[in-house]
Amino acid sequence: DFILRLSNSDAEGLHQETRVQNEVGILTLASAALRHIEPAVVPRVFGWSGAGRDRDRDRPGWILEELMPGAPLAEAFNETMSLEKKRGIPAQMTGVLNALQDYPLPESIRGWGGVTFDDGGAIVSAAMISVGAGPWTSFEESYRGRLKEKLSIADANLYLQGWRANGVRERVDAFIEHGLGAQFSNLASKQDKTIIHADFS
Repeated sequence: DFILRLSNSDAEGLHQETRVQNEVGILTLASAALRHIEPAVVPRVFGWSGAGRDRDRDRPGWILEELMPGAPLAEAFNETMSLEKKRGIPAQMTGVLNALQDYPLPESIRGWGGVTFDDGGAIVSAAMISVGAGPWTSFEESYRGRLKEKLSIADANLYLQGWRANGVRERVDAFIEHGLGAQFSNLASKQDKTIIHADFS
């Protein structure tokens, strides 16, 4: 069975330019990272195309991939499941997440953010699709860039108005400028680059 996934160009807050490429790149990396797990948990990709423009209209991106069976965790942890089986699920989840984090990324991925493909087919750093900015040169800069991007959205919001009332924005700006670096100075993993799954359930 196959599934044809079409990217929704109207999806709010997603960077469309490399959205499909990021998805296919991460599926490629995750497939390699989890190749030891049986049965396979990462769908095979049979074809894809990024979003673009044909003459005067937008063309959505698409991915043709294997349809994988599964169930949301809330359904799996139902009242009829035995405690023994429930205990086994977190252990399996830990194994998957650990394998994703331990997988050494290719040298071609030099920044923090999303991924795409270069002209030679190598997976390289790209903008983070949920932010539309990046890649960044360090883990700290990725946080700084994401915070600034979200603040620009808050600036344009009629209700938030940039959180400028009562000096909140000044304190946020001061933290980004002077306090953010301290949060990373002693972080042992600040040079690590790993595959992140933001919706694991």
